[in-house]
Amino acid sequence: MDDLLPRLQRAFSDTHDFVRELGGGGMSRTYLATERALNRPVVIKVLAPELLAGVSVERFKREVLLAAQLQHPHIVPVLASGDAEGLPWFTMPYVDGESLRQRLGAGPVGIGEAVGILRDVSRALAFAHGRGVVHRDIKPDNVLLSEGSATVTDFGIAKAINAARTTAPNATLTQAGMSIGTPTYMAPEQAAGDPATDHRADLYSFGVMAFELLTGRPPFTGTSPARVLAAQMSDPPPLIRELRPDVPAALGDLVMACLAKEPASRPQTAAEISRVLESVLTSGSSATAPAILLGIPVSLGKALGLWALGAMTVMSLTYAATVSVGLPGWALPAAAATMLAGLFVIGATDYAQRVSRQRFTQTPTLTPRGGAAPMGTMATIALKASPLLSWRRTWLGGVAAVVAFVLLLGGYMTARAKGIGSMGSLIGKGTLAANDRLILADFKSPAGDTTLGVTITEALRADLSQSKTVRVLSRANVRDVLRLMRRPVDAGVDLGLAREVATREGIKAIVEGEVVSLGSGYVVAARLLATQDGAELGTFRETAANSDELLGAVEQLSRALREKVGESFKDIRAAAPLERVTTSSVDALKQYVQGMRAIEDRNDLIEMVKRCNFKVMILSFPDKKSTHFNSFHFHDYVLQEVMDMFPDYILFHSFKLVDVQFVLFVKKPANAPSHVFRNLQDQG
Repeated sequence: MDDLLPRLQRAFSDTHDFVRELGGGGMSRTYLATERALNRPVVIKVLAPELLAGVSVERFKREVLLAAQLQHPHIVPVLASGDAEGLPWFTMPYVDGESLRQRLGAGPVGIGEAVGILRDVSRALAFAHGRGVVHRDIKPDNVLLSEGSATVTDFGIAKAINAARTTAPNATLTQAGMSIGTPTYMAPEQAAGDPATDHRADLYSFGVMAFELLTGRPPFTGTSPARVLAAQMSDPPPLIRELRPDVPAALGDLVMACLAKEPASRPQTAAEISRVLESVLTSGSSATAPAILLGIPVSLGKALGLWALGAMTVMSLTYAATVSVGLPGWALPAAAATMLAGLFVIGATDYAQRVSRQRFTQTPTLTPRGGAAPMGTMATIALKASPLLSWRRTWLGGVAAVVAFVLLLGGYMTARAKGIGSMGSLIGKGTLAANDRLILADFKSPAGDTTLGVTITEALRADLSQSKTVRVLSRANVRDVLRLMRRPVDAGVDLGLAREVATREGIKAIVEGEVVSLGSGYVVAARLLATQDGAELGTFRETAANSDELLGAVEQLSRALREKVGESFKDIRAAAPLERVTTSSVDALKQYVQGMRAIEDRNDLIEMVKRCNFKVMILSFPDKKSTHFNSFHFHDYVLQEVMDMFPDYILFHSFKLVDVQFVLFVKKPANAPSHVFRNLQDQG
């Protein structure tokens, strides 16, 4: 076992950790290491000790610096170079993939895959040759494959070794008895040690590698390197299409041209080879074409028509299920979002397909240097994404998205019904049961309006009274319990009193809350509490920009509470709007609450009228079937009595709340003509 690795470990002890040796032989020994500063894997290559004789380390390092200037997508760059105890080394990024040699060992390579690899290598050669850097050792071992792309490694290393020779400066290493390069892939002039060897030697090596990639064997083989080198210089290569008949004619001719013995008979630049490979894709057999060219093109109009049909179907079914079964409110917007996402994917697929088809079927625009003109950023992204954005995948993805939406919706409904997780309802969890009763504690009022809290409480009670799942304890029921408890019936019902009543009546949950004034707006917050231990079963919060929006906020809060309890979404949506159940005016509702409490607590009509002696008065008449008023009944003549008592008021509007009919009076404007009263009454 040699001492190369220990020497390297000593030299790199402060910067790198060696993992394993990746390979040896040829011109260098290769190790995988971790660069500590950036915590990234790198490859450390060390010049083989047998090549050190007569090589200037400093000149080698200068030559490697030239190769380090190459920055190209298909070239593995040199990161750093130096020497360790006299051993020249350089580092490169670690490419996570396999070499072309390993790929050849795995089995035959398809025409399309081979052309893609060769095109990447030709582009790398064109870039390097344009900057005066020659590889001199093109072979499958120096081509790395990763993520569908080929990159060339060890650029300029062979040339650097040759240029760093100090023995016999007018001779090459080959003349000194040392082959710089690999005999199987070595150009005739390189094998002969011709000092005029130039970049065209790389094109010959490219041809040998292409021949092996397409046929599975190199054009020349022998029992010894000397025999192989002799064949490279004198024997004609076998015809590639005799070994593989399905090779397109243009591709076969290109490979045979690269294997010409005389450099002048070969393609003169790698850019020419790249252009021919592009033409092979557009004019060769279907086997060389990418998958995008083999499918049937789909017009954008047809795709949009299919999408529209699918969107209408999904939206219609979702709406029908929402109305008939009772889906959550977010089901319809989620269905719309899913279909809009599909529309975006269809647009992206169409763009990627069009860009890719144009790329593979049209002659590329060339730059003055002979290379293909660069594409825009979006076109480049589309070209790279085109294998993923196929029409087949788009349709399958659309179906999968709809199925996922249905499963999500079904999972949510199941979790809600079974009481699973945060989505589970209180009935599903077993905390409450259908038709259980709730009691409302009076909401706390903001400092500037002490009557607003009880007004909001009654509005919430009115909306919750529409529920088919829970029953709200009425004010009359609360008063009856308070009488039995020998507590004042006209006192407010705070949280403590509500809990006492709930405990006595076996009510499992209490609703309490507050109204907070924020500038001209309000925040209405409520909590659903367990009677037994005060545990918080749910919290609810709505905002109103002004007093006109307060009842709308109460309605939303009520529906959220009913959803949490577990009432059917269908029943919740079927409930009448709160303004139809009560009134659209908070001020009118406030007057009603004051008057009703005066009636309920004192059975006092005059007190009620006095409390309502403002611009607006409200009278309430219980329905004949109502049991809210056991000892007090209004009669039709009361209306006339009130109108006689208050001649400045006129009957303006009447509405019904649950089992109670309400009559609204408006004060007459001073000095207004009599017809105004009639018009006002007619509008009411």
